[in-house]
Amino acid sequence: MATPHFAIKNRFQQFIRTGQLYNNLLTNDILGDICFRITGLTDFTVSYIDETNEGQLATLAFEGNTFYIFLFQKKDGRNASFQSFPTTLLKSLNDDQSNGVFCYFLPTEEEEIPRIKTDYFKFMYRLMKTVGTNFINEELLAPYTIQPFQTVEDIILAKNHIRGRNSGNNSSYITKSAEDVIQVFGKLYGANKYETSLLCIALYKITNNNIELFEIEEGNLTKLPRIARLYLLSLERFSIVNATITLEESEFRENDSLRSPRYIYNLLEKLGDKKCALCDCEIPQIIQGAHIWPVANIKLDDSINQDEKLSHAING
Repeated sequence: MATPHFAIKNRFQQFIRTGQLYNNLLTNDILGDICFRITGLTDFTVSYIDETNEGQLATLAFEGNTFYIFLFQKKDGRNASFQSFPTTLLKSLNDDQSNGVFCYFLPTEEEEIPRIKTDYFKFMYRLMKTVGTNFINEELLAPYTIQPFQTVEDIILAKNHIRGRNSGNNSSYITKSAEDVIQVFGKLYGANKYETSLLCIALYKITNNNIELFEIEEGNLTKLPRIARLYLLSLERFSIVNATITLEESEFRENDSLRSPRYIYNLLEKLGDKKCALCDCEIPQIIQGAHIWPVANIKLDDSINQDEKLSHAING
């Protein structure tokens, strides 16, 4: 019988600043535990590669299969603990020899455990489970057990719950169009782009509806990371709209009834999920935003310049 073999790129992404290496973190006991839980065997070999590790990733090769293992560590900032996971996931999805993606919680101090069991962390664990992640040592979270999401509505409700507790970090929104298209308005700055990637893959797993991602430009960031974008565009029923200011300017010039991605995003950010202002209807497919100051009138106002007109048209 072949011996399971780990391959691990040794340098942390902050290696130049910190000098951290994975071979100083991963003891034989840790690797042996991972190996046994996946293969049932305790003997293994390991090679550390002198390259930067993208994805907090260890791969375990055994009997013609490759297991992709996300090495979970609690980090400062709630998004930071998860921002490497989509890289591991996408590497697994793009590998025909992959036998799935796994998550292993590295040893955590007792007083730190409550910090990895917050509502936001539980939401992210559920997204990970929805895309097929196997949690190797999930018992660390006991008595909590991770359940995958079953419907788009489940994800929307859970996202709204954590948004209500932290209104200062509105990274992405999900709604439905009049044509029943699932629309994702995803921000691209910092860790938000990784959450957006994971959210889109999870949604694709649980719905047969078409999905449309609007990439909301932030600063000089206009697109998801290339590996995520290429994978999403390879999926049937999935499309991406790059919602840059250039696109908004074009829409503004050509369309008096503006329903631009940024306008809808700004409405969602200010007012939350689509709800009728005149009745109790909460069916997003039949609700549209409306300008109090019509776009056609904004365009005719000579007292403001073009940049100000565009701002009024899309600010929600």
